Amino acid sequence: MILKRAFLPAFLGVSAICGMHGRDNNDTALTSAQPAQSQAQVPADSCAAAFATVMAEYLRPELEKQFPGDTAAVYEFVKGVGHAFEIKNEDAPCFFGVRSGFALIDRVEAMQAMGFPFTSSEFCNNLGAALRGSAMGFDVKSADEFLRTVVERMRPAGDEIEGVSPESQQEFLDAQRSRAGVSVTPSGLLFEIITEGEGDSPGDADKVRVTYTGRLADGTVFDETSRPIEFPLHGLVKGFSEGLKMMKPGGEYRIFIPSYIGYGDRGAAGVIPPGAALDFTVKLLDVIKGE
Repeated sequence: MILKRAFLPAFLGVSAICGMHGRDNNDTALTSAQPAQSQAQVPADSCAAAFATVMAEYLRPELEKQFPGDTAAVYEFVKGVGHAFEIKNEDAPCFFGVRSGFALIDRVEAMQAMGFPFTSSEFCNNLGAALRGSAMGFDVKSADEFLRTVVERMRPAGDEIEGVSPESQQEFLDAQRSRAGVSVTPSGLLFEIITEGEGDSPGDADKVRVTYTGRLADGTVFDETSRPIEFPLHGLVKGFSEGLKMMKPGGEYRIFIPSYIGYGDRGAAGVIPPGAALDFTVKLLDVIKGE
């Protein structure tokens, strides 16, 4: 979505050029008797080439960054793009699954790195059963508690994360509040607008597609996405949800969350200390409207 907004001016230029062929020498609108002539005057290959040139300008640097020196990368990349168009047209659920799957890869691999013993195949098999409503032995609350318990069991003895002092966290938040460009909401959430977006902000019933980096007050990164990830707004910690609902697609904010609207005195097992303030840099790529 950021790329889409970035090339919008150039795309409008292409549209305007193509549209010029739909006017006669007196710049009058075509009549209903002339559409075939108008279409014949628009060179499809040229339009496709122009649009591809614009997109390549934005995609090439990222491709070279991800696959330096790989001469076959462009071929494989375009093959993947073509496949996305094919499954989008032929099998919408499959396309949705592919898009969601890339977001889930990071989560599954992160859990495997922590020591969770399941494979990606086992996850997919269970995901299918859960989506079909099969009895899994858990509801959402008991599943979350079970996963927290597993994390506690996997943590080496003596490796417990200690809580942070309220004074140090308040000092961190006060320092952010004093910076130019940082605002505060009635809840105590601090936010800084890096880039303002366009369009409608998400609501409670919506899903968001984002990338983000989460840090503790000392700069430690506790979570970050290497690919866009999609999730519903409901069920997030209060401060993160509040921050997202202020944003618009294409925007990037830095959000500082006090512990009482974050993970509180409990923290997140093995990851976030009790009482910790959180520092998120978030890009809102898209809003998927709910029912």
